[in-house]
Amino acid sequence: MFWSAQFNVARSTDWEVHEVFEFMFCHSGTGHVLVGEHKVELHPSRMVLIVPGARHRIVFEAGQSADLKVVCVTAQDTSRYLSPVQLDLLESLRGHGCTSSDGTTELPILAELVNLIPEGSVIGDHRQLLIVWNVIGLLLATQTDHQYPAVDEVHRRHRNKIQDVCLWLDNHLDQDSNLDEIGSEFGLSRSLLTRAFRRHTGTSVVHYVNARRLEKAAVLLTSSRDRTITQAAFESGFSNLSNFHRRFKTAYGFTPAEFQRNFAN
Repeated sequence: MFWSAQFNVARSTDWEVHEVFEFMFCHSGTGHVLVGEHKVELHPSRMVLIVPGARHRIVFEAGQSADLKVVCVTAQDTSRYLSPVQLDLLESLRGHGCTSSDGTTELPILAELVNLIPEGSVIGDHRQLLIVWNVIGLLLATQTDHQYPAVDEVHRRHRNKIQDVCLWLDNHLDQDSNLDEIGSEFGLSRSLLTRAFRRHTGTSVVHYVNARRLEKAAVLLTSSRDRTITQAAFESGFSNLSNFHRRFKTAYGFTPAEFQRNFAN
């Protein structure tokens, strides 16, 4: 699952922290992105890649604005659709917080590539899904602001293990397993699981599970108009409706009912 949206921004945003890899492409306009202590200027054909867990905001001076396209992908989906070389490249970016590239100098058709990714949250067409992920792989290849260190064998082994953990969590969203039980399932201690999971996904196990539950709920709410919000919540692993409503509104900016109604319209 990925998210893509295109919009015009004319006001500075608040500080945000996301649990996804965020590709931010500037079609036109000027401004800048603050990522931790880094400042990246926005100008036409510049793309900024922000890694999970990086604190960031968009800033505009008087009279500035920008037309942006933002594509967000989860760490779990990158492990499914990107090659091992691309994954190593993506992992090497985590310590930098962000990186950027300019289509005018590195890839003249960068804007055309970005436009191949449709707006929305889910693609049902398998062929189109493969095209999108091939485009994302090409966008990743343009990120050359930093030298990427080789990934050692221990790092690679832990990454593969965490990919298995993520897949297991995705298939057991309706279960309330604790860290000890999850670690035992994969031969990892609680502390090693916690450290390795955050290192390779940019978030905690709890936050990852909640995010995937919310994604599943969003898909359920938009896949059938007959499914009630209560059904979507319980099928996604939420046992407390008030907690579900609060987390859903925080994540998507809409209540579940508003989200379902707007998608239907």
